[in-house]
Order: sequence, then C-alpha cells, then structure tokens
Amino acid sequence: MQYALAIDIGGTKATVASIDGAFKVIERREISTGSAQGLDRILIDACSEVVAATAGELIGVGIGSAGPLNLSKGTISPVNIPSWREFEIVQLLKQTTGCENVVLHGDGMAVADAEHQLGAGRGSRNMLGMVVSTGVGGGLVLNGNLVAGESGNVSFFGHHSINHTGIRCTCGRTGCVEAYASGPSMVKRAIELGWNSGDQDFIALAQSARDGDSIAIQVIDEGAHALAVAIINVCAINDVDLVVVGGGVSQAGDIYWQPLLRHIAGEASHISFLANLQIKKAELLRDSGLLGAALGVLRPQ
Repeated sequence: MQYALAIDIGGTKATVASIDGAFKVIERREISTGSAQGLDRILIDACSEVVAATAGELIGVGIGSAGPLNLSKGTISPVNIPSWREFEIVQLLKQTTGCENVVLHGDGMAVADAEHQLGAGRGSRNMLGMVVSTGVGGGLVLNGNLVAGESGNVSFFGHHSINHTGIRCTCGRTGCVEAYASGPSMVKRAIELGWNSGDQDFIALAQSARDGDSIAIQVIDEGAHALAVAIINVCAINDVDLVVVGGGVSQAGDIYWQPLLRHIAGEASHISFLANLQIKKAELLRDSGLLGAALGVLRPQ
C-alpha cells in the first residue's frame, strides 16, 4: 500500500495522519501547538509514530498550515504560533521522513482543495473554501484550479481588514476579520461584555447562546456578521458563486449557521451578480485539512 503523511497545522492543534490512495485515514496523532518550546520535537515525534505504525510505502508528505507561508522557501509563520517564525518546515519533514516529496500549502487552501475534490464543492468551477476556528482562513478555486499565488498566500482571508478603525489584531493590523470572527475572538468579546461560564471557550459560548444567554447570542451574531462581510468582499472581488464553510466554529449548529446565512444574504443583496451565491457546510468536517494536505501528494489523475 502506498500512502501520504498528511499534516494539518492550526492555531490550537496540529494533526498528523497517514492517508491511503482512497483518502482513508489510517493512523492519526494530535498535538497541541500552544507550546512555546519544543514544538519542533513534538511534531517530529508525532510524524515518526504515525509512519512507524503504518504498513506500506510512504510516497510523500503533504502539509496544510496556518499562514502566512512562503512556498519558495518552504517556511511557515503562523500568526497564532509565535514560536514558529520563518520556520523551515519542509526541510524538517524531509529530514524526519527521508522523503524528498514534501508539498506545502495553506490550511485554508487545503480545506478548499479537499472540499472541491472530495466534498461539498465537487463539480464546481469557482469556489471559496473557509476555515473558521482558532483562526480564520480561506482558499480559492478559480476555473476549476486551486490558486496558490506568488508566495502561496492567495486568499489570506483572516487578515484582510473589514474595519480600519477597529480592533487591533494579533498580526499587527487593525480590523482583521479574524479579530472579530474567530472562536477565541468571540469568546474574548463575550467576556468583556460580562459573559461568564465554567468553560470559557467557543463550545461553551455556543451552548450559552442555545440556552438563551443574551450576551452569547449578541457576540455570535456580531462574529457571524463580520465573517459575512468578509465573505461577500472576497466573492465580489473574485466573482465566486459557491462558499464552503468548515472549521470548529461552523460546526456549532444553527446558533451560528442561521445568523451567518442571514448576514450573508443581507450583504449579498446589494450586489446583483451575487444573488445566487450558494453557502454550504463542509462535508469532510475535521478531516478536510488533512485530506487537502494529502491531495498535494495523492491528487487523482
């Protein structure tokens, strides 16, 4: 059996998995990316464990990482992982696995690629794929092809500004969509408004909203509206008629999905050529990033 080693790197955790030619996950390991020290070693160990536990021939390594990244240098600088700046991940994986076939692209691009090839975007020509989780990311498919751009950062979605006088983002810019629409950003806003829960994370915030908490409802509505504005901006610029939304926040159910759809419809109503814009939930759920990373190695012919 031939397989790919797939690595999906987000702001909170990274997942390493072996994936076969039928895009089935064989072995999986998850690690926290919150460690300020030793993260390189933790990633190496996880990769080594997956490879050791998988019977077959490793034919390549696919990486989908939060950005920004630099394809020509094989480096990543995830905004939410301060210990990794200009981190030479491609070279590290070549040394760790002994495999020269290492393919890097952004996590939002990986999700877009997977959903276009294997999930909710199958058969579409033009599509925006979204990840809404610890951060906010995106990837574009135009004329049937995944778009990388000059450095690999096309649709660096989370860090385009929707309010130049607004909140200062962790990236240093002002008014980034991620500063309003990510899970941690909504939780931070809710706490500032007086929301209090035993578990102060987005899962707890969503449950509070389902239970009728007015602050939680307000903050989720604000976050969904911010994301809707950003989605319409990108769709209008690129004339895209399909958006596929994934990531942990989007899996909160109707308490998040309904305000998102309402705000997208409201924003799109002002742009005639977006009248038929479709919004779909990602079908591949937590595996979308992994499968997109694996596509870099196992792309169907």
